Amino acid sequence: MKPEILSTAIETLTDLFFRKNNGTDFLALRTTELYINLDLLGDTNAVASEIERQRAYALVPKLRLFDNKSADEIEAVLHWSGLTEAEIIASEKVFEEWKRKQL
Repeated sequence: MKPEILSTAIETLTDLFFRKNNGTDFLALRTTELYINLDLLGDTNAVASEIERQRAYALVPKLRLFDNKSADEIEAVLHWSGLTEAEIIASEKVFEEWKRKQL
């Protein structure tokens, strides 16, 4: 996926999964599926860099639902950059809690 589109894709998925949008879980999953079909995970290093840039670490478990191997590769790149698995999981929990408060 082109870098310009990758940035927008990560931002869109973050908005759909974690922002103040009621009933977007189905849309978020379908959009993720579409992006994966458009080769979102083709360059896991670029995806990891963009996730880190946008601090959207909670997307990793969501991507794991579709492609476990690519999610492992993304986590490996993020671990190399200094993040632990616990930090990635904790960021997902914080996002979920924040999302519930927004409702």
